[in-house]
Amino acid sequence: MDSSGQEKKTTASMSSEIAQNLKVADENATFKYDESARNIVAQKSVLAYILKSALDEYAAYTVQEIAERFIEGEPELRKIAIHQDHPDRQDDPGMMSGDDRIEGKPTADKSQRDGTVYFDIRFIAVLPSNGGRIEILINCEIQNRDTPGYPIPKRGIYYTARMISSQRGTIFKDQEYGKIKKVASIWLCEDTADVRSDTINRYSFTEECLRGDFHEEKKDYDLMTVVVLRLGRKGENSRDNAIRLLSKMFSTDLSYQDKLDALQNEFKISVSKKMSEEVLDLCNLSAGVYNKGYDSGISAGEMKKAKSTAYKLHDKGMPCEEIADTIEVDTDTVCEWLAEREEMLVK
Repeated sequence: MDSSGQEKKTTASMSSEIAQNLKVADENATFKYDESARNIVAQKSVLAYILKSALDEYAAYTVQEIAERFIEGEPELRKIAIHQDHPDRQDDPGMMSGDDRIEGKPTADKSQRDGTVYFDIRFIAVLPSNGGRIEILINCEIQNRDTPGYPIPKRGIYYTARMISSQRGTIFKDQEYGKIKKVASIWLCEDTADVRSDTINRYSFTEECLRGDFHEEKKDYDLMTVVVLRLGRKGENSRDNAIRLLSKMFSTDLSYQDKLDALQNEFKISVSKKMSEEVLDLCNLSAGVYNKGYDSGISAGEMKKAKSTAYKLHDKGMPCEEIADTIEVDTDTVCEWLAEREEMLVK
C-alpha cells in the first residue's frame, strides 16, 4: 500500500474513533441528564405536587401534608425490571440490605448496559381510612417526548398491569385477590408541542351499570390509573402547580438561579445542596440538545432554519427519512416536527 493509501486509512480510522468518542460522550451526558431529572422528581416535596394534581385521593390535602404524611419511605429509582423475563438490578452482593420490608417495590427506564427496562421512580403512598389505611403503589416516569412513536397511555396501561401482576407472591397469594393494591403510573412529558402543553389526562376503570341498580364498591375495581402530564413552554405559566413546577425545572430557557428561586419562593421547597447540584446539572447538560437529538452547539436560529427547510421539502413531497438525511437531523425529530405542524394547521 502506498503512503497515500495508508494515510487515508489512518485518517478514516481516526475519524471513526472520534465519532465513537463523541457518541459515548453524548450517551453519558444523556444518561446523566436523565439521572438528575429523576433525582429531582423523586424528592418527596416534588412528588407531593404531582400527586395532588394527578390523583383524586390527594386533591383535598396540602402538598406539605402529602409530602410529610402520605409518601412512605424513600422512593426507589431504577431497581426492578418491568418485564417479567428481565432480571432486577442487583446490589453489591457483599452488602447487606438495609430494607426490612417484605413487599417488593419496583422502579425504571432503559439500562444502557444490559437493555433491561426498569421503572423510573417507584414508591408507596398511603391514605387514612375507616378500615385502617390504604396503600397505593405509584410509578412515575419521565418521558423526553410525548410522541415517542407509540401511544403513551398504552405503555402506561402495560406498566400498571405489570405492577398488579407483580403483587402475586408478595402482597397476595393464590385466590387472595381482595388484597390487591391500587396502582398508578404517572407520565411526565418534558418536550411537548405548544398545542398539547399544559394538559393533564387521566385514564382509569369505571363501572357501567347496564341493568339494575346494583353497584360494586369503587375500591374493588378502581385499581389501575394512568395519568399523563404534558409540560413544555406553555406549562411554565400554568395554573396547575405541578405542571408549572415541572415545566420550570425542565425549561431550557430559565437559568439555574431562576429555577432555584422558583423552588424556594414560589413552591416553598427547601433546596438541599444535593438538589441544587441536580438542578445545576440539568442546566449545564442542556436538555434542548440531549433530549431533542440535535448536534451539540446548535443555535436556536439554526434550529428554526432546519425546521423551515424540513417543511419546504415535505411540501414538495419528500419523505421524512430523506428530509432527515438532507438536513442531517435524526428521523424521529423530523417526523415530530412535521406532526406538530399538522396539528397546528388543523387547529
